Amino acid sequence: MKSYSFMGRLLLLLLVVSHTSECRAQAASGDAESADAEQAQRSLADKIRKSLVVVRATDRAGDESGFGAGFAVDQPGLIATARHVIGDGREFVVELPDGSIAPVLEIFASSSQLDLAIVRIDNTSLQPLPLSTDEVVKNRRLIALGHPRGKRNEMASGSYSGNYEIDGIGMLELAMPIEPGNSGGPVLTTDGQVVGLVTMKSTVKNSVGYALSAKLIRQMIDDPNPVPLARWKTIGTLDARLWKPVFGAEWKQRSGRIIVSGPGTSFGGRTLCVRQSPCPEVPFDLKVDAKLGDEQGAAGLIFHSDGGDRHYGFYPSAGNMRLTCFDGPDVGSWTILHNEPHAAYRSQDWNTLMVRIHADHFECFLNGEKVVESRDNVVPHGAIGLAAFRSTSAEFRRFQTGANLLPMPLDDDAQLALRDIVARVRPNRPSGPDAVVDLLPFSEQAADSLSAEADRMEGRAKRLRQLAVEVHESSLRAQLAKVLGLPDTAGDDNADGAGLDHGSLLRAALLIARMDNADVDVEAYVDRVQQMADEIRGVLPEGADEATRLAAMDRHLFEELGVHGSRFEYYTRANSYINEVIEDREGLPITLSVLYIDIGRRLNLSIQGIGLPGHFVVQFVPNAAPTDSQLIDPFERGKRLSEVDVVNRLTEMRYPNLPQFRVPQTTVQICERMLGNLLGLAEQEKDDAAVLRYLETLVLLVPTSPEYRAKRLEIRARTGRLTNAIDDADWFLEHQPDGIDFERLRALRTTLEAELSRQQAEDAGAN
Repeated sequence: MKSYSFMGRLLLLLLVVSHTSECRAQAASGDAESADAEQAQRSLADKIRKSLVVVRATDRAGDESGFGAGFAVDQPGLIATARHVIGDGREFVVELPDGSIAPVLEIFASSSQLDLAIVRIDNTSLQPLPLSTDEVVKNRRLIALGHPRGKRNEMASGSYSGNYEIDGIGMLELAMPIEPGNSGGPVLTTDGQVVGLVTMKSTVKNSVGYALSAKLIRQMIDDPNPVPLARWKTIGTLDARLWKPVFGAEWKQRSGRIIVSGPGTSFGGRTLCVRQSPCPEVPFDLKVDAKLGDEQGAAGLIFHSDGGDRHYGFYPSAGNMRLTCFDGPDVGSWTILHNEPHAAYRSQDWNTLMVRIHADHFECFLNGEKVVESRDNVVPHGAIGLAAFRSTSAEFRRFQTGANLLPMPLDDDAQLALRDIVARVRPNRPSGPDAVVDLLPFSEQAADSLSAEADRMEGRAKRLRQLAVEVHESSLRAQLAKVLGLPDTAGDDNADGAGLDHGSLLRAALLIARMDNADVDVEAYVDRVQQMADEIRGVLPEGADEATRLAAMDRHLFEELGVHGSRFEYYTRANSYINEVIEDREGLPITLSVLYIDIGRRLNLSIQGIGLPGHFVVQFVPNAAPTDSQLIDPFERGKRLSEVDVVNRLTEMRYPNLPQFRVPQTTVQICERMLGNLLGLAEQEKDDAAVLRYLETLVLLVPTSPEYRAKRLEIRARTGRLTNAIDDADWFLEHQPDGIDFERLRALRTTLEAELSRQQAEDAGAN
């Protein structure tokens, strides 16, 4: 089961959803000192932009295939950038600050391992930026300039988090928002010294990027390896004597592999790479190992090709194995002869595709297992080669033709030896030399069989770890339901949300954090917050009134402990984990509000959560005079908010001034909003496991929400949890919420049931 994302999109398009994520909030402007620092940074950025360039790479069709930044360095005419921006052998241009294009003369120095390139342009007007020779101090303020997502000359600010090793290279970890287009841009201190060059953003942490040290730039400049541009363009090109690309895209050769990327110009994004040598006499086998960059894509073998529109294709496509007759330029002339999933397919791994071509028919094999045989004779015998569709990036290796390329099965003696070796393998030490000697006579066949057995065992181990994680998550959801006074099943629609009982909010927030980090000790952090409250109480005069207690709490949190809103790492998950907020004393408006509410209640202060759109605050309600309530912003160190402040914020967020935005939030609603923040980050990072974890919890909190149910249905189906996805489909059919196309929903349910039945039959056969 590969993907049912179309159903998720269908349901979500039909639902009318109103949900505001805390993580979209914009932090308010700082004090006068911060404003002065920001102004200094902007002035520096204006100066640096005069040395900043745009680097644009193009593919063979002339379409943009790489986009990033570069900057003048060391001597007039030299531009430093990231190597992946200019690519291997691509055409690329350097655009100067005034918009003109500077001719590229040579690649002065480059390293694919470092992902660094220094190019020389035919222009000496740019002022080189100074390279720092000093070590960067941890937490030092830094800025980076680049062109994130195509926006020219943008500045990002943050700090240096420390050294981080990636593939053996020491990188500078940057706590700042790095996006595509920042690559190749400079990282500078506030006095204008270049300390690094941006190469990538983190795929795990939000608002984190990595840069090469300026010392590495200096080393490369001092020891260059110049390559004239004309010679550079030949890097990675295919041998024209053997291969002929057809219909665009970019076909390259590297380390014995053929790599394709970018869209083809034929219908459906089709692109071909046709073998130029004559085919062997029939019968013969055609074989290649293929690995797709996107499992929803399509790429594989072609045969009987006329060098253009007509050929057959055998390839994986969106999780199925497909055999297609291409008899012309468009879908009207194409016939799908086979399109079914196959148990031998290895998702996100190398797969061996083979076609055995006879005089009057052909057979298609996947990883040694026969998939389909066809006597279709629409397209006559012709050339062989490779193909990709729908802009699929793919790699191919071991392309070969010959007689009988199928692996020979192991005989009985070899299989017995193999089973004996597997039984003797221990997880804590390598096998002895006898194991190798015993299997050596069987050569590569034994090696392939051992690899296949290892794959099976690794798959089982992966599922066991996944099961352990799901048990952990389910246990915590049961604890969360108990803390909030909810049923411990998401199927009960009678829950109306628990109130703010003493201690329940903090424990609930800690349980949410513990779902992502099993090491979080809930009771230890509850005790720690109690100690904070006790410390405040210890300095209060006897019989202190509410105003005195509130002032003492503000003083302790914001002055003595330095609790503050997170500005430079706003969009990181850590700001949504209350334990890390307690540790680091910074966080999002909502997590700081949770801490403020809990400590206040331990001091017998009535404090409620108020969910302003995009910015959570609290409300202090004096017991002696409830009408004299005050809105307080813990993100801004306890700033008191006037009605004008609230109206201005609503106006900024383009919301009407409605009473509903002043209604105190329940514990369940606050937890829902915290989980919504985490869900938004997980969706941005395409972390399916986290997305499912948060959605399962959100449905527990708000079981009547069609939005959460629809999203959960989609992610359950996409991750192969078919029985659970069917349960969600049944919920929609039973409750009949507005805005759903039930005819399509029933069709989806039928598809899910059919796939579930197929899997069950497959499992029964395996047993």
